[in-house]
Amino acid sequence: MSYTEIDAHLVAPKRFVTMSHLSQVEQADYPALQETTGLSMPDLSKILRDLEERGLVEITKERRTRYGNTLVRLSPAGKQTFKNLVATLNRIAGG
Repeated sequence: MSYTEIDAHLVAPKRFVTMSHLSQVEQADYPALQETTGLSMPDLSKILRDLEERGLVEITKERRTRYGNTLVRLSPAGKQTFKNLVATLNRIAGG
């Protein structure tokens, strides 16, 4: 077992906590993500943009009222990537 098996980009605390939350829900809006992760809106936006560019999250915008609502969910690739990451971390940790 080696540290090279771990995607350092995804175990960065802010990305990890964001993906962890998204792995537990079907989808989340920005306020819910901000509340559960403790991230500022600029940090959250930057992280989600990065994860979207990597194909790990899907971001959709809907308009129900005068104001829009942005929803975020893990993509199928994101679900598998996070599952593999957690399995690797558990294996390395002996869990």
